[in-house]
Amino acid sequence: MEMLRLFVAINLPEELRASLTAAQRHLQRMLAEYPMRWSKPEGFHLTLKFLGDTESDRLDMIAQSLALVAARHTPFELSVGGIGVFPNARRPNVLWIGVHDEKHRLRHLAADVDKAMAQLGWRREKRPFNGHLTLARVKKYAGGKDRRALGETVAMVHGYDALGVLPVRSISVMRSQLKPNGAIYTEVRVVDLQVG
Repeated sequence: MEMLRLFVAINLPEELRASLTAAQRHLQRMLAEYPMRWSKPEGFHLTLKFLGDTESDRLDMIAQSLALVAARHTPFELSVGGIGVFPNARRPNVLWIGVHDEKHRLRHLAADVDKAMAQLGWRREKRPFNGHLTLARVKKYAGGKDRRALGETVAMVHGYDALGVLPVRSISVMRSQLKPNGAIYTEVRVVDLQVG
């Protein structure tokens, strides 16, 4: 039985991907002194739920469960912008661009996905969902001083408040293959949200 490293995500349209790529290039120059591993632009996505190593024969069951979730949600749009770090500015691990979910539609969708996957045996998420697009991860060997300085620098960065719109029309099951030069993501199933 083949094991696949899977997650559930929303994929980005090319226009938004291009806008994020331009922002990422600018930030790479601005933050060049910090030990960062930058996400590949072709891999930008918004994660709803990480599933991890999964038997390949469970794919159809996952897709069927997600189709039921998708049938309960109509398409919507999110404005993309704002920059930040996780978990906090004192010890950042992840540099991200935010998504604005004023009506909590993304949060409801993620909660529905989490519940559906829990019914198939995955653990429920303990942390509250925080939709974001990962631009970079701080390398593991980075010390506290570097991390604090990065957090302070990012807090002073402006000009990334309106990078585009993310239309949420479908949800995808993605495969992640870890390679020495970064992960490769492949869409293995997709389900459309209910047309309003």
